[in-house]
Amino acid sequence: MMRTRAMRIEWIQAFLTGLAYIVPTGTEYVSELIRGEPTVVPSILFYFLPLVIGFVIQTWTGIIISLMSGMLMSTLFIRLVVWPVDVTVYSFYAPGSVWAHFYEETFFMWILALIVFIISRINTWHRENFRQPKA
Repeated sequence: MMRTRAMRIEWIQAFLTGLAYIVPTGTEYVSELIRGEPTVVPSILFYFLPLVIGFVIQTWTGIIISLMSGMLMSTLFIRLVVWPVDVTVYSFYAPGSVWAHFYEETFFMWILALIVFIISRINTWHRENFRQPKA
């Protein structure tokens, strides 16, 4: 029972972190739409989100679900927010497409989260195996 509940919580966390992947790109897009010029999202926000995701997600399945969720959230954002808007906004994403831009950012953030996740797992493994006091 507890194992099922823990797995369900992990999957919900992984799914919800997919929302975080669209924050930098979505902010950039909304700024372009409203002001006519993109706001460069502060680098600290762009790097902080994957750090948090890498530390929050604690399983390999969770990190994979996080990527799939990020791709799903990007797709929904493009279809529901970007697609219905005037075509002039697309000039901001030239020469690539809107889809490529959003998926590229999502994948790059996921790679950063994966690196943090792997470093965290290696650190945990090292602590468990080599840092125990000898009796």
